[in-house]
Amino acid sequence: MTAPPPPFNRHLLRRKEEKITLAVLIHYTFYFSFVFAVLIGRLVFEKHQHLHFCNDLQKSLLIPVYCIWLVAEMTRLYVGMKGVLRDKLPEMSAFFLLSFFPQVWTVIYLGFLQEIIFPFDRVLGAIMLLGLCWSWCSRGDSCVPSLQGNLRNFIEI
Repeated sequence: MTAPPPPFNRHLLRRKEEKITLAVLIHYTFYFSFVFAVLIGRLVFEKHQHLHFCNDLQKSLLIPVYCIWLVAEMTRLYVGMKGVLRDKLPEMSAFFLLSFFPQVWTVIYLGFLQEIIFPFDRVLGAIMLLGLCWSWCSRGDSCVPSLQGNLRNFIEI
């Protein structure tokens, strides 16, 4: 006698389908973040070296804010992709928290609050903010079912 096939788990299939949107988002965000880092980074360093700031605090904040954004973005994309691929809730939570705390505020500063703002700064900042908002809107689709599945597995044990 052969063993019966394992039952079809609709919950796992639904969770995989919900992760596709977030995986695509992280994939394209990686490419746009690279473009954003190169273009805004070049503008930041050019502003810092060649332009005159009326406020020295603005000049001293420009490069550290960019570096904070850069490190947080690399970390955010790494834990986001790791969380999506391995279906890990802690990494997904870290992705969403990093999407909000340092990223939103540094992008707002780099795109809209600098003393010297070029139109290109505003365009790139707005597109980056839309990507961050999109990641926040997709969190309900991907994180809540994962949490429900983990709680269901915990209760069954």
